[in-house]
Amino acid sequence: MASDQSAKRSGVLSGGNPLSLLQECLACGVMVVGADKRIAACTADAAGQLHRDAAKLLNAPLSALPAPLARLIRETVKNGREILNREIPLGSETALRVSILPVKSRADREIVVVLNSLTSTKVFELNLRRLDRLAGLGTLSASMAHEIKNGMVAIKTFVELLAQKGQDPELTAVVGRELERINAIVTQMLRFAAPNRAAFTTVRVHDVLDHSLRLMQHQISNKLISLQRHYRAEPDTVRGDEAQLQQVFMNLLLNALEAMGTQGVLTISTDMAKGERNERHLRINIQDTGMGIVPANLERLFEPFFTTKNNGTGLGLAISHRIALEHHGLIRAHSDPGKGSTFSVSLPAFTAV
Repeated sequence: MASDQSAKRSGVLSGGNPLSLLQECLACGVMVVGADKRIAACTADAAGQLHRDAAKLLNAPLSALPAPLARLIRETVKNGREILNREIPLGSETALRVSILPVKSRADREIVVVLNSLTSTKVFELNLRRLDRLAGLGTLSASMAHEIKNGMVAIKTFVELLAQKGQDPELTAVVGRELERINAIVTQMLRFAAPNRAAFTTVRVHDVLDHSLRLMQHQISNKLISLQRHYRAEPDTVRGDEAQLQQVFMNLLLNALEAMGTQGVLTISTDMAKGERNERHLRINIQDTGMGIVPANLERLFEPFFTTKNNGTGLGLAISHRIALEHHGLIRAHSDPGKGSTFSVSLPAFTAV
């Protein structure tokens, strides 16, 4: 009996209970609402999906839950009917699939609430489809890039010989410049197909951001860009490959500068956030005051070779997105057309022992 009470207080149910089986078989959050209309048990997954503290939810009234969910639970309490796979919104970007089941316990009726984040499912499916496309693209691009680079060796040698003879130097310069651009694209394709193996160490994000900004100080000054830094994340450490993370930050900073004219404002900020499972994430926000991104392009930003730039390769954001995934993180883009865009990189926080 004592163990049962202890399990109930911690939100974990005994192995023979149907809730335990549900929790083991499904990637869901589970709650139990007692006959007194208070939350008798709550798993960490459920609290995370509701963006609540699990400890504070125990023994709390239904009013502690989001209003759409509390309304459905009261409906089941009142009429005793189950609710299956009902979708409810939890804000502009979050939704849950909810099943509510009345269960007859020893004496009283309890309500079992099973929560499944639709947002995480959709993100997972989107990333899975994207990775599947990238796998095929990587194999194809690697073989093509090698052949192109081999052919370019002869072409580059021929152009250099023409330049030495002084025949039409202006045309030779144009061809040479275009060859360098093609070589840059092919090099990026090879890097995308076979990236360097990540060497994870403890990385101080603020130091990497500051170093990246120093490398771009010339471009920032030339465009009279106002730079604002708001470093609020504490601590600012993550586990990752410093060179790869710098590549992500440089890509996003360059895009922000290209999106703005002169006298724009570039804002770099960091803070701590909670992931879908209530884990701590360090979030890096890079915000510009450029023209923004139209909604039709927003969903395609991280697709390989998709670009709105005249001379863009469409690989910078795709590479950055993959690096973030390999660091167990995410990149998200938000934009207000005509006012600017914000790219947010979320990485699991790390505290050295």
